Amino acid sequence: MAVDPEFVPLGAPVWLEKGGEEPIRRLMIAQDTGSAVKGAQRADIFFGTGDEAGEVAGRVRDGGRLVVLLPIEMALELAGG
Repeated sequence: MAVDPEFVPLGAPVWLEKGGEEPIRRLMIAQDTGSAVKGAQRADIFFGTGDEAGEVAGRVRDGGRLVVLLPIEMALELAGG
C-alpha cells in the first residue's frame, strides 16, 4: 500500500475496508509513497505487475476506510497532541 507519510508512517499496519464491486477487508502494510497519494485516508493498493494487475488496479475507485494501527504514544504525536 502506498500512503502519504505525513499521515501514515511507512511500515505501519493499516486495516483497509472498501466496498464496491470487489470489496476488500484486510490488513496491509504501508510500504511505499505515491506522488498522487496526498492526505489522510488516501492510499494506493499494489495489485502486482503486468497487464492484468494494471487493469484491476485501474478499476478501483471506491471509497473506504483506513485504520492505522499505532502505539498510543506515536498516534498522539502524529495527531499533534
